[in-house]
This record gives sequence, C-alpha cells and structure tokens, in this order.
Amino acid sequence: MSVKDFSQFVQFNPAAFDRLAELGQSLGDQLEKITRIQFDAGLASTQSALAATRALLEVREPAALLQWQEAHVTPGFERAAASAREQYEVLIETRDMISAALQQSVVEATRQMQESIERLAEGAPEGFGVVFDAFRKSLEAQITAMDNMNKVGAQIQGITDSNLLAIKRAVETGAAAPVAAKRKAA
Repeated sequence: MSVKDFSQFVQFNPAAFDRLAELGQSLGDQLEKITRIQFDAGLASTQSALAATRALLEVREPAALLQWQEAHVTPGFERAAASAREQYEVLIETRDMISAALQQSVVEATRQMQESIERLAEGAPEGFGVVFDAFRKSLEAQITAMDNMNKVGAQIQGITDSNLLAIKRAVETGAAAPVAAKRKAA
C-alpha cells in the first residue's frame, strides 16, 4: 500500500470544524462577558469616584470624614471584590470550556490514530504485526499516561478550589467582624 498524501492517513472530519467554530463562538461570548463586567465595574467606579469627590469637598469636620469613608471607600472595595469574583468565575468557565474541547479533541485524535494504525496493519506485509503491536501498546501507554495526568489535574483543581473557598470564607468572616464590632459598640 502506498500513501499518496496525508489525507489518506487522517480522514477529513467536518464535525471537528463545527466543534472548533462552536468553541470560537463560546470563547467570544466569554470575552464579551468579561468585557461587560469590566466596563460596568469601571462605569460604577467612575460614578462612585465623582460622588465621593463631591462628598469629600463638603466635609468640614473629622467626624464627617469618618462618615465619608464609611459611605464611599468601603463600598468601593466591596464593588472591586465583587467584580473580581465575577471575572474569576468567567475565567473558570472559560478554562472548563477549553479543557473540555481539548479533551474531546484528544479523544477524537486518538480514535483516528487507532483507526489509521489498524488500516495500515491490514495492508502491511506479513511479519510487520510486531511493529503494529508495538504502535498499539505505545498508544495505549500514552492514553493511560494522559488519563493519569487528567486525574492529577482534577485533584489539583479540587485542592485549589477548596483553598479558594476557604480564603473567601476567611475574607467574608474578617470583613463581617468590624461591622459586628461597630454594632456592639453602638
């Protein structure tokens, strides 16, 4: 069997192009989400800064300065934290989309490789079975290694998510403590 061109080894797959187009559209949607979050946060921040500046110009005594700080600075930090959380969630969604698309591509490429090895093995002269068995075993070993890497990656992601959740809870608890202390003092 002679191979005339690369298309005999790897079959054309229109579904792969459709998946690529869908991924491109999804990534575009994610980019739009994060851009919208940043734009909205920037707009709110600008409006808040203008209001805070006007209010600061009206401050005449130290007590009013503390009230200004509570009214304008603290909410600004909270808005920034909320915006960062929203952006992080969009980035996680994007990572998951890319990961799923990559995994799907790897599965498809592996299937095509296995089919190609079988086609070549069928047309190969007698005595080459050992070579193709070695190809099959090598491909199986690579698949097993990739599965193990995916499992390790999932475990690392689980640990990372747990740590981020713990940090988030600690920050929320820490932010709530001064408010509770002020209520007790009042």
